[in-house]
Amino acid sequence: MKSATFVWGVALALLLVAPSLGAQPHGQGLPKITVDVPFDFMVGQVMFPAGNYAVKRLQNRTFFLQATHGRAGVSIATKPIRAELHPRTPRLIFLQENRHYQLRELWMNSAIGTMIPGPQVEQLRTVGESRVEVPATCTGCD
Repeated sequence: MKSATFVWGVALALLLVAPSLGAQPHGQGLPKITVDVPFDFMVGQVMFPAGNYAVKRLQNRTFFLQATHGRAGVSIATKPIRAELHPRTPRLIFLQENRHYQLRELWMNSAIGTMIPGPQVEQLRTVGESRVEVPATCTGCD
């Protein structure tokens, strides 16, 4: 009888303590960008409608873009971009060609930027009108 009581006590203690074990202190969570994209866009070959999105880091250079309302999402493999010299806010950068928008860069802050590989990036970078910056909010970024 004593062992059953002990087992129930341990189980109850784990149930009460487990949620706090996975919790991180306020402001110490993984960085996440939230953004309201005002136009339809593509990531690779996947089309996303205009709307609210969240971008989370999965690994060092892999991110996950997901609609905040709905199931649409995609993993994105990126390449690092050199840090910009002047401070900038978190943002997503799209390149536009013939009224089609392609997600090309993610910036958590001025020092953490990544490029999404794809065709014609270098050609489009030289055309000023084709680069569209959408400001974002980053929680957990320093």
